[in-house]
Amino acid sequence: MNKQQAPDTFEPDIFVPVDRWTSPARDAAERDRLWPRTWQMVCREDRLGAVGSFVAHSIMDDPVLVIRTGEGPDDLSAIYNVCQHRGRRLVDRSHGMLGHEIPCRFHGWRFGWDGSLKSATNEEDWNGCSAFDKEALAIPQIRVGRWGGFVFVNLDPEAEPLESWIAPVAEALDPFHLEDCKPHFWARIEAPINWKVFVEAFNEAYHAGETHKLGIDYRPGVAPGAARGAHGMFWSEGGGLTSYRLRGANSWKTASTVQENLWANMAHQYDTLFALTLEPTMKAADRIKALPEGTSPEQVMDTFYAAVIEETEKTGAKFPRDLTLAAWKQAGTDWHIFPNMIILPSLDGALVYRAVPDEKDRDMCTVDIWSLGRYPADYAGPEAPSLFEGFEAFRGNNPFLEEDFDNMEAVNEGMKSRGFRGATFNPSQEAQIRHFHAMLDKFCGTP
Repeated sequence: MNKQQAPDTFEPDIFVPVDRWTSPARDAAERDRLWPRTWQMVCREDRLGAVGSFVAHSIMDDPVLVIRTGEGPDDLSAIYNVCQHRGRRLVDRSHGMLGHEIPCRFHGWRFGWDGSLKSATNEEDWNGCSAFDKEALAIPQIRVGRWGGFVFVNLDPEAEPLESWIAPVAEALDPFHLEDCKPHFWARIEAPINWKVFVEAFNEAYHAGETHKLGIDYRPGVAPGAARGAHGMFWSEGGGLTSYRLRGANSWKTASTVQENLWANMAHQYDTLFALTLEPTMKAADRIKALPEGTSPEQVMDTFYAAVIEETEKTGAKFPRDLTLAAWKQAGTDWHIFPNMIILPSLDGALVYRAVPDEKDRDMCTVDIWSLGRYPADYAGPEAPSLFEGFEAFRGNNPFLEEDFDNMEAVNEGMKSRGFRGATFNPSQEAQIRHFHAMLDKFCGTP
């Protein structure tokens, strides 16, 4: 990404009032106007591998079932997870396999995977009753779509198609073939913060130099951002040769070559984040670190890229050949898919976040974190997330992210102070967050 590619869509008003995070009126507007009208990521497609498999998901007060109905990639059905008799939640499990009909545990009404009412207990009791119309009593269907190995739903039948909604993101990230990736790890945290605080924290790198001090100096670089349709992204610029902490020591060293600088950045991710840089890329970085001093930056990158392909394919995984060095650089660092999903792409796969708001408490959200990698066909990965009740319970699992989580809790508390009027965003490095709030205002209105 270069400066010439940044569009002139930066928002002139960089101030966002605090009520966008703390107002009950904004909470209600999000509930009524945002979540029912936007595309929501439900799960990875591999959770719906077998015919009859399902995943349950809730969007505020709306429980949803997504069901694999056939062998084809688009053979998916999405329906509200609610019985049309008395309103009981139809399926209590979070995922699993369904029989050919879905029974309600209250009175035994049975529905098809498409929501059709198959039978009602003592159905003859309704003989002659015009209100008992099986077609009218079908569970409403929900729009469902796929991209990048993710399954999305939208409760609004009039919403923009997923294909055009996500097109700006897909144009940049399709070469990464995330649909072929599998989870290296998957964590779910019941986070004691507003969902927007979480999304914003991973929608910029302006914080990196001050927040992330464990093993590398991010301060010299900058990360300008931009709007891309409804979404936002940023990319990294400058920084030069960084300083880094030597492995297993408290001493620091400044990289003297491009290859050492690349190695230091990859090693820090590998050692503390456990994402973005996985084993193939780390091995490739180890190899290019030994290139002689004076090797041109172009030769370093070409050698590194070839080594990543070789190390990936040694594992039995496939490396997407349309993921060229140019495509990798063009994609930038981080993409925010409006409203609540973040993807950081890498040669090894991606780091993905999703924040789902709690339907009752604005200061709670459920956070999912996936580290995706390239693996052989027989690699299964985790079938369910590791569960954590709060950030403190997660501590000890990811040193890099724990630095971010400390900030999030402090922000969530600090913004409640009567001494805080609102956020004043950096017009360059946080432009994508200002765009996020412009999109929220577009859906929710302004007070």
